[in-house]
Amino acid sequence: MSSNGSFPIRADPSMEVLPPDSPIRQIYPEDLFENGSYAPLLHGRVRYWIIGPEDGMKACFSPDLASVVLIHGVSTPSVSWKAIGPYLAAKGFRVLIYDLFGKGYSEAPHMPSDATLFVTQLALLMQYVRWEAAHIVGFSMGGGVAAAFTASLPHLVAGKTLLIASAGLIETGPTPTSVSSKVALLQYQDLPGYKRSLASCFTDGPIRGLQSTFDKLDKLLVGPENKDLQVLVIHGTDDEIVPYEEAHKIKARIPEAEVITVEGAGHDLVLRDAHWRIVGDAIVRFLEN
Repeated sequence: MSSNGSFPIRADPSMEVLPPDSPIRQIYPEDLFENGSYAPLLHGRVRYWIIGPEDGMKACFSPDLASVVLIHGVSTPSVSWKAIGPYLAAKGFRVLIYDLFGKGYSEAPHMPSDATLFVTQLALLMQYVRWEAAHIVGFSMGGGVAAAFTASLPHLVAGKTLLIASAGLIETGPTPTSVSSKVALLQYQDLPGYKRSLASCFTDGPIRGLQSTFDKLDKLLVGPENKDLQVLVIHGTDDEIVPYEEAHKIKARIPEAEVITVEGAGHDLVLRDAHWRIVGDAIVRFLEN
């Protein structure tokens, strides 16, 4: 367990320090996924899981082409992937799931929760687990992180970036006070670092203002082989947090991107019983082709 020291950077504790019987850990237990561990990174201690076949490949895949990173959104940590993560693993993908800094079981460093912090976090985590490249999947604010990561470090992207209900270009949207999921509310109540990090995400984070970042994804060459980046955008028509129109804004900046519309889906489409399988199947199809 973290000592919450000041070297190399001061960080507030995560859910790791809460009692195992605390309400939030009943909803989001530390062992929600198999093969969990902690990575001591530059900006704090990070919880991650790697699930799926150990060889990281299906019959025709190289390890890189079957490696997938899942990035959650602004308020709800990796419990967002409790359905889709294992589903991708069952389809033969090697899946890296982790909590962003300031969320869930990852510490909250005393620095802005901006795109640079989250891009650096993923790059160092991939180095820590010795992944040379992976496909990048981002949900909500995680879409902004995925776009920034791909634009900044294209050599670490195996070929495909997927943006689900993605923020990044939104001009007006939710505020920290509008966050209402039970997991978010319990983190807000129990973790001072979460509260501070969440506020910073809305002022400094990759939720809006990433126009130049998305522009860089058009005709971008990625991965060890310098091949054309492929982008998939998935968005629900009834999203009240990140409006459906945001998908078309992304498409306008990345004309080659494929857009999949999920009719009747809200912002929770990665968790909702009626929609997560649609999203999961779309991810599998896109990665396999």
